[in-house]
Amino acid sequence: MNGPMATLVFPALTQAALHYLDAAQNRGERVYAASSVYDARTEAAFGALTLLPYVYDAGFRDAFLDILRENGITHVYAPVASVHAFLESFIAREHLPITLLGTSPIRAQVELYRRLRQTSAAMQPFIEDCAAAPDNALSLVDIEAIFRYAGGIYGESSDDKLAAMIGIFATAPKGDVIEIGSLMGKSACVLQYLSRRYETGSVLSVDPLSHETSIQSDFPAEVQNAMDAQWDYDILREAFVVNLLPIAGGRFNYLRMESERGFEHYRTHHTVTSAEFGEVAYTGNIAVIHIDGNHDLRHVKQDCELWLSRLCPGAWLILDDYLWAHGDGPYRVGNGLLETRHNDIDRAFVCGKALFVKFGPPAQR
Repeated sequence: MNGPMATLVFPALTQAALHYLDAAQNRGERVYAASSVYDARTEAAFGALTLLPYVYDAGFRDAFLDILRENGITHVYAPVASVHAFLESFIAREHLPITLLGTSPIRAQVELYRRLRQTSAAMQPFIEDCAAAPDNALSLVDIEAIFRYAGGIYGESSDDKLAAMIGIFATAPKGDVIEIGSLMGKSACVLQYLSRRYETGSVLSVDPLSHETSIQSDFPAEVQNAMDAQWDYDILREAFVVNLLPIAGGRFNYLRMESERGFEHYRTHHTVTSAEFGEVAYTGNIAVIHIDGNHDLRHVKQDCELWLSRLCPGAWLILDDYLWAHGDGPYRVGNGLLETRHNDIDRAFVCGKALFVKFGPPAQR
């Protein structure tokens, strides 16, 4: 068919159909929705909803051909496996000049997990190198689970960085796991999974999730303003909670406050209570800390001065964006630590732009 792309989404009563609609609208594509069952929300989302007979009904052929002809349909997107399989044969049998988009949802899922297994297997040797404890390294299935769950959460931690995080828990001591700056919880979920898997300790996230504290003077102002305007901080907090709730297991909580206030609470209390996660106990001794808050020099310096005072022997520091295109706050603080505490450092390496440092003697498990 000539002319612009026009796509029929059938059946349109799925989340995948709505995702397709969002992407198609961004492309300026004409999209039509059809279903064999009426749904008011779907009709509202697409603007209109055409009812078609079920694919095996006698009236389906003529009704389907009518909607193709009336709307100049060039492509069909079928997000339900059985319908996709039927249309694959139907389009070929009827010699229709239209394209069935993508592959079967079942085949797509199989391929997704095949790629996940391949990626995880490729990462496994590196994770074991980071672990430096082969007998305590995670299985391939554990690694797949971490990458699968984290992959569904928005965040800027690369696979390389997450792989290194997985590895270091094999030699982390017992104690609390702290994260300064969590956004939607991508890395927090990884820390929580690992702390439960290794029985390291409870996890605490500290992030004010506010416009004022997100401003970084090292960041170009025009970029900072454009990015910050896109966030709704109440929704951001809710998204963070939603992402962590399924894996919290009574050993995760958060403080929606600035790092300095959060440290004072942590230092003087042994519990953190929230409406969503209940009451969680902490030891006051840190086994792993991920510092990923405001990257301005003074903030990174303060975070390290405060929180690193509570490290256990053998604890790990993950200093995010040690190599950062927009400023050198983490780099300068990280270099200062490497210089002034070199006698106290067992291992140090850079991965995924983050600096990983293990303080004190290797932990015994």
